[in-house]
Amino acid sequence: MRPPIRGGRAGIVGLLTALAFATGMLENLLPSLPLPGVRLGFANIFVVTALYLLGARAALLVVLCRVLLTLLFTGNVFAFLCSLGGGLIAVGSMATLRCIDAFSIAGVSAGGAFAFNIGQFSVVALLVGDIRPLLVYLPVLLAAGAATGLAVGLLAARLLSRLKEANCVF
Repeated sequence: MRPPIRGGRAGIVGLLTALAFATGMLENLLPSLPLPGVRLGFANIFVVTALYLLGARAALLVVLCRVLLTLLFTGNVFAFLCSLGGGLIAVGSMATLRCIDAFSIAGVSAGGAFAFNIGQFSVVALLVGDIRPLLVYLPVLLAAGAATGLAVGLLAARLLSRLKEANCVF
């Protein structure tokens, strides 16, 4: 039997943040999908894991630290604003959906991805000043987000299951 993971909440948040940041940076190295603005979002596996292990505040902290680290390493202010706006709304939405028993982890994650795209779209609309040209693309973003969010949720559920099997306690 393996010993439980120790290090307290801050250590676990730091670990999940590091994993989310590294995964996001690796994903940035992959060729972009055929649709602009659509990413797999696998870094969010660790946000969903934080939500279920430690709660909404920890998930929010993982998002905030990850987007700040990404800004520091890339210098891309536009991407930072989009990620921040989307991430804040996504965590709030996932925390709310988690309270509803009808949603699985994958469902909560898909809802968070949907909310992320709404938040990201809102930031872009504010920065551009006119949302009319963007409205055509919104359904594509929402559908892709829901699909990738579902995949992220399934992977996060598997990670949480494996942590439980390994007798990791936090």
